[in-house]
Amino acid sequence: MLGDQYPLEFDIKACDDVCDVVVVTHLPEGVTYVRSTPEAKVEGRRVVWNIGPMRKGECRPAKLWVKCECEGELCACFCATAVPVRFCSLLCAKPVLTCEKCGPEEVCPGDAVHYTITVTNRGSCTAEDVVVTDQVPDGLEHSSCLRTLTYKLGSLEPCQTKKINLCFTATKRGKICNTAVVTACNADSVSCQWCTCVCCCAVDITKTGPKEVMIGGKADYQITVTNQGDKSLTEVTVTDVAPNATSIVSAQGATVNGNQAVWRMKEMKPGEKASFGLTLTTCTPGCFTNRVNVTDCQGCNACAEFTTRWKGRPALNVCMNDTENPICVGETTSYVITVVNQGQESDSNVAVSVNFPSQISPIGSTGDSQGTVSGQTVTFAPVQNVPPRSTLKYRVDAKGVSSGDARVSVSVTSDTIKTQITQQVSTIVN
Repeated sequence: MLGDQYPLEFDIKACDDVCDVVVVTHLPEGVTYVRSTPEAKVEGRRVVWNIGPMRKGECRPAKLWVKCECEGELCACFCATAVPVRFCSLLCAKPVLTCEKCGPEEVCPGDAVHYTITVTNRGSCTAEDVVVTDQVPDGLEHSSCLRTLTYKLGSLEPCQTKKINLCFTATKRGKICNTAVVTACNADSVSCQWCTCVCCCAVDITKTGPKEVMIGGKADYQITVTNQGDKSLTEVTVTDVAPNATSIVSAQGATVNGNQAVWRMKEMKPGEKASFGLTLTTCTPGCFTNRVNVTDCQGCNACAEFTTRWKGRPALNVCMNDTENPICVGETTSYVITVVNQGQESDSNVAVSVNFPSQISPIGSTGDSQGTVSGQTVTFAPVQNVPPRSTLKYRVDAKGVSSGDARVSVSVTSDTIKTQITQQVSTIVN
């Protein structure tokens, strides 16, 4: 109807792949543009739709609203233009390598160190001529003795993974980092690293003390524990067991139970030292070995010992008897002298001398050492060593000179006797 708005509907269909599609119409006189879908560009009576590219078979609907302002048959012509196109598919791809290395976190010197290198192509195309190079660091040794190890993996397809297993021997303590580099002719190089701590658990214990002590005295011992390893030791226990013949006088800081002293420490850091004192005594002579050991939660154990000779004391006893008593003037008698070491230790430089009064005169001597008669005195040469429970025997011959009660005395000296031992025998001379 005259004056009404009227929609014109049309479809734009591509019979081939095209671009720069443009639809143009010129509105006749008496027809006015109102609106359109899609939005068009209006230049006077010229209406233009810039559609752009379209695929073959693609169809796009359009609608134009106009208003008639005069009577008659009015005609609008729609013209579509396009540029034919052809498409070329181009795939852009790139290989992307990743590298991972894993191994033990901690080993001991001399242990085998196993590493695994994992190489993966996470890109979209094949990586060519993939090579893994591992530089052997100081502190590790390979069975080949090479310091640079090279492994050719060839090609790696997208998402493909290859692994390399390496085995070294730890030769040096400390933190050792091993690096591997992965290269390819068509991919960026990558590297991966793994650090292993080469450390050991080691504890040392020493014990010092006197080599000789007199029985009844005190022997002071010094115990030193040292953490010589690279790791802290926990729950450290030092146990000293005294020999059965001895007894513990003191052990500062220890728990003493009979002949056992125990020291405990929560932790010992690497290089740390700890010292302990122990005092023993005994009344039994002999050589006794005192042992001490250290234990901990890490299983690092050690022991030490020290031997002390506990010296006894020599104890000399002298006995002298005459063979004839009484005697007459001019008659002879003999004096038998016995020296016994009743102690636990040897005595040295044991010397015996016999003194005669004026009533009796010595005329000769025999015995375990050479005797010398000098006036009224007989002196026997010192015996250098008299073991425990051993006996020295001497004999002095003498004759009566004048009547009376003759008191013959014997004296014994040695290196250990501070005051000489004396004994008298009374012989009657008629």
